[in-house]
Amino acid sequence: MIAIKLDAGNDRNGNRRRVFVVLDKDGEIRGIVDEGYKGTSALRDAFPKVKNYPPVFATTPQEYRELLKLKIQSK
Repeated sequence: MIAIKLDAGNDRNGNRRRVFVVLDKDGEIRGIVDEGYKGTSALRDAFPKVKNYPPVFATTPQEYRELLKLKIQSK
């Protein structure tokens, strides 16, 4: 498994909007993890098998919210 980090900046209250997207070897989404204030620990707690340090890509606030709605958890 591999993860990427999507960064939608901060909301107007200064809260972070960052999410990890975990992909399997076929490129299918296997998990969505909200970073919150835990940083990469949020990813490691939910998916201990992910060994890479995720690359960061910019995204929009709308895409961030849509990913969180998927509520895909670790299996």
